[in-house]
Amino acid sequence: MVTTYELTLEDFSAFQNDMIHHSDQHKRIRSVWLKYMNIPLFALGFIATILLFPNLESTMTRLLITFGIGMLFALLLRPLFKDLHAPLYLWQIRRTLKKQNVWPKDIKLQFSETHVEMQAVRGSIHRTTQVPWTSILRVYQDESYRFLYYEEDEALIIPKMKDGITEVEQSEIDRILEKHLHTEKHTSST
Repeated sequence: MVTTYELTLEDFSAFQNDMIHHSDQHKRIRSVWLKYMNIPLFALGFIATILLFPNLESTMTRLLITFGIGMLFALLLRPLFKDLHAPLYLWQIRRTLKKQNVWPKDIKLQFSETHVEMQAVRGSIHRTTQVPWTSILRVYQDESYRFLYYEEDEALIIPKMKDGITEVEQSEIDRILEKHLHTEKHTSST
C-alpha cells in the first residue's frame, strides 16, 4: 500500500510533544532542568526575605529565615517549573524550525511485508528511510497521529486525518499496523 500526504511544522511539533512526554532522554533533561531551576527559585526567596525582613536583630536568625524561605520558594514553585519545561522546549524547537524554512514536506509512505519506506521531498532534496517492521520499538497514538518509533528520538509520523489520506487508506493503515506490529501500542493522553 502507498499513501501520500504533506508533513507540516504542526505535524512535527506534535511528534516533538509526544517525544517530550514519552522518551527517557527528555525525562533526564527535565530532571536536570528542574535541578538547575532550583537555584534561581532559591535566590528569589532569599532576596524576597531580605526585602521583607530587613531589620532582624540576630544574624543567625536572619540567615535561618532567609534560608528557610528560599527553600520554601524552591519547593512551592517547583511544580510550576516542571509544567513549564514542555511548552518552553516546544517553543524553542518551533522557533528554530521556522527559521530553517523546510516545511511543508511531501511524504510518500509505502507499506510492504518486510518494512515501511518513507520518502520525504522538499524542493530538490529527497530523503528515503526504510524501517523494518522488527525495528519499530513502540507505537504511540492520539486522536490525530500515530508515531512509530524506530529509535529513541526518531519516528515515522503518520497523521490520522490529513488532506490526501482517505478513510479507506486510514482503515488499510490500521489493518497493516495491526498485522505487522507485535509491540504493545500506547495511547497518548497528551
